[in-house]
Amino acid sequence: MELKEIRDRLLSLGLPVAYLRFKKAQKLPFIVYYESDTEITGADNYNLYRDVEITIELYTEDKEPQLERRLENLFREVEIGKEGDTALEDEEMLLTVFSFRTIQYIEEENSNV
Repeated sequence: MELKEIRDRLLSLGLPVAYLRFKKAQKLPFIVYYESDTEITGADNYNLYRDVEITIELYTEDKEPQLERRLENLFREVEIGKEGDTALEDEEMLLTVFSFRTIQYIEEENSNV
């Protein structure tokens, strides 16, 4: 699953979504997602695919189980993990973190070198 597909799925929730950070403060709730780990592997001296860990951070004012279930359902075909909630007291918000791994195949680039 590529980043564009992940973004499109998250946008279907109707919330503001950004990769890694927003440039301006957002009204709650909102979502930030990013690649938190990548392992590039292959065979015969060729990189064939990336095993990528995607982290999704859901920021809300209060606990929103229905919104969390909707987010989980967007990624039903992968094993999604959920960390415990974190209260960000200074920001007056709640952070819920989800993560999953996905495979991204590396296509050979044509170059005239």
